[in-house]
Amino acid sequence: MKQNHSSKVRIAVISLILICLVFLIARYITNHEFRNFIDINIFNKQVSSESLKYIEINSDDNPTAFAYDNYIGVLSKNKIYIYNNKGNLENDMTVNISNPVIDTNGKYAVISEKNGSRFYVINSTSLLLQEKIDGKINKISINQKGYVSIIASNSTYNSIVIIFDNDGNELFKTYFRSTYAMCAEISDSNNYLAIGEIDYSGTVIKSFVRIMDTKTAKLIYKFSAPDNEILTNIVYDNKDIATCTFSNSIYQVSNTSGSKIYSITDDNPFVNIEMENILAIIERQSSGLFSYEYQLKLKALNSNNENLYILNNGLPKSTVAAGKYIALNYGSKIDIVNQNGTLKKSYISNQQIKDVIIGSHIVRNYL
Repeated sequence: MKQNHSSKVRIAVISLILICLVFLIARYITNHEFRNFIDINIFNKQVSSESLKYIEINSDDNPTAFAYDNYIGVLSKNKIYIYNNKGNLENDMTVNISNPVIDTNGKYAVISEKNGSRFYVINSTSLLLQEKIDGKINKISINQKGYVSIIASNSTYNSIVIIFDNDGNELFKTYFRSTYAMCAEISDSNNYLAIGEIDYSGTVIKSFVRIMDTKTAKLIYKFSAPDNEILTNIVYDNKDIATCTFSNSIYQVSNTSGSKIYSITDDNPFVNIEMENILAIIERQSSGLFSYEYQLKLKALNSNNENLYILNNGLPKSTVAAGKYIALNYGSKIDIVNQNGTLKKSYISNQQIKDVIIGSHIVRNYL
């Protein structure tokens, strides 16, 4: 009898503990105030500047920093210094760059001089290659496999788009005489090139996205956006679909069609497509007369999944995203949120934060 009674007590205690755990988990998921309290006080997700590694740089040298993979690059006085995520110097290399154009993706970074002719590709801590083009480089981009797309110009053409493979071989050029190329992105499969171009010559502004086959250099599909929609950014997802940001909307463009997936309004102060297969949207909602609340909606591009993160600190000054994370800069505080709408880290600074750079595994702020 005593053994049966003891077993029943243990079962009751275990059941009570499980019920409490389920309740706490449900409240953590559904109640943002409770989740914020647990994140900060139990999970220790809030850190301060005194507890973090830092890299000292001389602002008089007009340095430029960039983050990628697990590394931080600092360009200063024609040298690139590569640091690991602990702030230790891994390598340095000499380049002829003072006014840089930079893009990063995964373990790669590409850098060139604005209006220059030479570009450099970095793979992790090593200089992979350097190449030279005919023309002036306006914009540069690199995909996850190290393929590079360049938007350049010369005295004959408004824009020239040139793409290179990860061995530095030029694959082909595309010329624009009457329109301007604004974005050029290579898919992660290396199979497609998406070029965003704008025509300012008519009574209305026209934006186009052309999809090209990188193997044949042939045009596969050309998407025409509604009148006066100005294209600002293109990012490829992992299914060879280009997500395109315009002034008032976001479209997805495939090899055969284009479709609107979101309409941007005045209640969307920030829209970011740089996260991996995620559309990040800050939404403003009225909470009373002359008062507003903000939330971050994280919408999966390849499914109907959506996650929300409530912005308890109000509207951030800027957002920066890479990989699975987005950084929300509030000026003296940075919240790092993952694609599931969960706070990864909250950083508090004793100085004003000027800028934030983020890689797939690292975040750095300027003070």
